[in-house]
Amino acid sequence: MAVKSILVLTNAMNSDHATLDLALAVGRLADAHLSALFVRQDVRESLRFSPDADTFSIERIVAGLDEESAASAERARGLFDAWCLGNGVPVLDRPSGSGGVSAEWHDAVGAPDQVIARFGSLADLIVETGLHERQLPLEKSTIEGSLFGAGRPVLVCPAALPERPFKTALVAWNGSREANRAVVGALDLLAACEEILVFTRAESGRPAHDPDEVIDNLAWRGLTARAVTGASPAAAVGADLLDTARREGASLLVTGAFTHSRFRQAVLGGVTNHVLHHAKIPALLVH
Repeated sequence: MAVKSILVLTNAMNSDHATLDLALAVGRLADAHLSALFVRQDVRESLRFSPDADTFSIERIVAGLDEESAASAERARGLFDAWCLGNGVPVLDRPSGSGGVSAEWHDAVGAPDQVIARFGSLADLIVETGLHERQLPLEKSTIEGSLFGAGRPVLVCPAALPERPFKTALVAWNGSREANRAVVGALDLLAACEEILVFTRAESGRPAHDPDEVIDNLAWRGLTARAVTGASPAAAVGADLLDTARREGASLLVTGAFTHSRFRQAVLGGVTNHVLHHAKIPALLVH
């Protein structure tokens, strides 16, 4: 099934431009609809359980934070409107039947993980910025909400997009459920790429899998892929993966999102964290 519905998480910062540009690049593959979302933290709910704050203090704090949040939401909407205008993307709240990429705006208040789960679970794909900006208001919590709450493929945007995001894809594959789901979740993007590469490597407690398994699987879908060796075999897996991507000129990374925990509020694993902080190309992650 083609990606037709894309949720784009915004931050009211300059990084929104690249995130929207990446969502548009995906959207053009199948005339998708982009739903841009800005999440306002429900400060009143968070402070309600503070044992040291009286009602008057809480209301005064909330009033100030609400004003700040409203200003951020207005700034995010302004960036979105200007981007739509500059890219010729119509803003629609229902299908027009005319085809092409369209977009709409959502401004929601609540716990980020719950809001993202509500909107994201209806989308085919979630696009959001990586962890390259320290000033981002929600940072890792939005990505965790997307991966664990919404349960959808998450396309993470770097600080700057490559000129052709879907030229060469590097698939990190270890035979795990997460890696296999990432491959399936990336099929539309892989089909748009000129070249597909497969990276495999032995990990702690896990031998390297035969890359021909996933290469043959892709072949049945009409996609040609080839295996590549790691660029830095003595380095940690995450570093080796990104070094290999640089060496091969990859413009898209596809990988499972791994955790240190089996619980809902899972902590992202070392390789996933490294990719989120250091990848210079878009990365599709699936838990």
